[in-house]
Amino acid sequence: MSTLASTSSLVPFDFEGRQIRVFTDEQGEPWFVAADVCHVLGIGNPRQAMTRLDDDEKGVISTDTPGGLQPVASVNEPGLYTLVLGSRKPEARRFKRWVTHEVLPAIRRTGSYTVPGLATAPAPLSSDKQDSVGALLLIGQALAQVPGVKPGIAMAATLTCIQENTGLATETLRRALPAAEEPICSLNATQLGRRLSMSARVMNQHLAACGLQHRNTRDEWELTERGQEWAEAMPYCRHGHSGYQILWNPAVVDVVRELG
Repeated sequence: MSTLASTSSLVPFDFEGRQIRVFTDEQGEPWFVAADVCHVLGIGNPRQAMTRLDDDEKGVISTDTPGGLQPVASVNEPGLYTLVLGSRKPEARRFKRWVTHEVLPAIRRTGSYTVPGLATAPAPLSSDKQDSVGALLLIGQALAQVPGVKPGIAMAATLTCIQENTGLATETLRRALPAAEEPICSLNATQLGRRLSMSARVMNQHLAACGLQHRNTRDEWELTERGQEWAEAMPYCRHGHSGYQILWNPAVVDVVRELG
């Protein structure tokens, strides 16, 4: 069990009218107050629930309260998913989606949580790079209007051109743009397979057996409706070739293990 640094920066988020307090540690990783999470998930005995977690999934935060400095039990992201999987409340699925699609991306992008829909202030760029980026974005916008060109692929090609012409990394551009719904899906089949000691081919077969993806008429992997809850089909452009690749949420590891 981790003992985290003393802090008074517990940030209260609102999930369907209920408070979820989150602290970001020195490495930028979020820790959720266990009692708040258990309350949302309908877990009546947080202390007992914490005993089911591994030591690296839970910790103690020392925080200021009206009664002085107090220890508060907390869970990190893997620990939170373990608690979610143990809940039978219908809110559990909505809670997981809220955390993975709103709270965590916002924390990792800006270091804090902001109300969805409010733009994050763009990172400053030099005037010449602003001109170059603006011109390329206009070209990308025109390209997206060409019949048969998917907007996602047009944007991927545009970002590649921006990187090649300005030297700006894609991640830098993502931080500069006020994207309110950036997914946290980041693992391809090879990277996901390493976590389960499987090759990419076997990993893809397991994902298909779990009903998360299937082969389409072009003999490409395509997400099922259920798979769209755990992955994103992300556009890419490399060496003049454009297409889509499936990137998975790391939490899908628990789903694959559970369904076996």
